[in-house]
Amino acid sequence: MHQKNYEKRKTLINCTFLIYILGVLFVTFIVRETMVLRTPENRGVVLTPLREFEAMLVQPNHKFWFMQIFLNVLLFVPFGALLPCVAKPFRNPVVTVFAGFLFSSFIETMQYITGRGLTEVDDVITNTMGAAFGYVFFSAAMFLYRQRESEW
Repeated sequence: MHQKNYEKRKTLINCTFLIYILGVLFVTFIVRETMVLRTPENRGVVLTPLREFEAMLVQPNHKFWFMQIFLNVLLFVPFGALLPCVAKPFRNPVVTVFAGFLFSSFIETMQYITGRGLTEVDDVITNTMGAAFGYVFFSAAMFLYRQRESEW
């Protein structure tokens, strides 16, 4: 009985992670503010690290930049929280955060190649932060789960 419940939970988590990955790809490639494809002469690339953080502090539209940063972080929190549930090697925080970095880098590279969206170093930084926060949530949830189990 216990093994059957474990298998059901594992399947649910794996399906949830797959749907999440597809959702991220959909949001980053299909749904764009502007559906204008960038040409090779007009690639949108911003390689200045922490530009959005600086803009949030010095430009008058603080809320816009805060939301840019916040939403990029939030986008990758599920990555860091779910990936350790999918495979044991990702129960290492460094491995999970590095996987978040690689996935974000892949997205930004593909946005550049396909001309969809704006390729930004800040997106990689904030997405990686989101994966790290997600791993913290995973760790906290595991700690609480183990505490509850030990009380039984």
